Amino acid sequence: MTAKKWTLTAIFALVLTACGSGDDSSGSTDNGGSSGGNAPQITLNTVVSNQCGIKKPKPDVNVFVHNNTGDIIAEYVTDSAGALTADWPSNAKHLTLTAENQIYYKDQPELKVISTVDVEAGDLGVTYFRDDNNEEGCNCKQVEFPVQSLIADAPDSMLYLGGSSFELMPLASNPEIEWCDGTGPIDVQLVAADGQSSLAGSIDLSNQTQYTLGLSDFTHEGVAVDYVNPNNARYLYALSFDGWRNYSSNDLVFVYPTLTNKSYVWPAIYGQEYVGNKLAESYSSARHLVTSEGATSPVMLWDPANGFVDSVNALLAEISTGQAPYQYDFTGVGDVALTHMTLSGVTDDGHAEWAIWGGASGSMPDLKLPTALDAKFDSLSLPNLRIGIRGYDSVKTLNEWRKLLADRNRMTDDEISVLDYQTNYMELTVFLED
Repeated sequence: MTAKKWTLTAIFALVLTACGSGDDSSGSTDNGGSSGGNAPQITLNTVVSNQCGIKKPKPDVNVFVHNNTGDIIAEYVTDSAGALTADWPSNAKHLTLTAENQIYYKDQPELKVISTVDVEAGDLGVTYFRDDNNEEGCNCKQVEFPVQSLIADAPDSMLYLGGSSFELMPLASNPEIEWCDGTGPIDVQLVAADGQSSLAGSIDLSNQTQYTLGLSDFTHEGVAVDYVNPNNARYLYALSFDGWRNYSSNDLVFVYPTLTNKSYVWPAIYGQEYVGNKLAESYSSARHLVTSEGATSPVMLWDPANGFVDSVNALLAEISTGQAPYQYDFTGVGDVALTHMTLSGVTDDGHAEWAIWGGASGSMPDLKLPTALDAKFDSLSLPNLRIGIRGYDSVKTLNEWRKLLADRNRMTDDEISVLDYQTNYMELTVFLED
């Protein structure tokens, strides 16, 4: 491995050990299947979304099984349906999936590696990848929205077309956005000039490049979210995963329960904290389900100064010893369910990201990767490290959380999981080269 001199010694040690050279000669390559005996098994699926979110199976995703010390002991590949059912060896402990995305670099791939520590046999759910180069079924085009009649009927209102906003002032230009038929109808919102009321609707834009908006398109009344944005929260979003979103730092935000039963409020704050002797960017957010009356459960954002930075520094100090396994403990921060440590950066042919997911506390081995993958991470330029934690306002075992996650990512789009009721997330991002 090429030695790099990072500003933060502990992070240098992290990169060095997390990318330890892997010898894949001990693994047995297989495309799935089972021995037919009584050995425990894992099942999983891999799916790819195209430019407009149309999903289909992703075949040929590599799956590596690690033992307790991180060595690869078995290798599998998802089949043509993106499925894998395979034996889980008695000494298996951790799992890695790897495939290519097409996200940030339209002409170059993103290598995505997802490792999970302390895995148990059973259904592991669905892992999602993306291919933004694939436009099949999307039929994307620019759509113009003449709004002069709407301006006359609702002057100085704020118009939302999906996630874009436009102020309806006299002589305003007609909004124009890109829309893909494959994404389905577009959600539109009209927030009154005084910000105290709103209306929304859903419009089918199939085979249209121009749509004249009028008040008759807005038939659903908005319900103000009963939540006051704290002074230290930079953004407050109210949104639905069906497509619409509105946001404000100080004004009311609205949901539309007659359009969808999946409405959320989402406050977020950004800041900076020191990790070791290096300044890191911090991010903290919460997402809470909003009732049809606009009510939410009490929202409290995690504060990185309340134990999180200390836990991150303790983990990095542990890794800097080079003596795996490395102990980590984020239980003092709050009701943490999951943690991740993600290393990413630019490669000579695109981008690469390696995320290692664990529980609220535990130990992380020196996970091995095959030589070709290891070389990608060894040669990263502009690398950064993100360490994040996620919680769901209760305490469960890691295996219970993972079963709930597997159940949720197999649900249909209009279902709600108990994991969707309220979520807290916090992360620190350290840029390893200035």
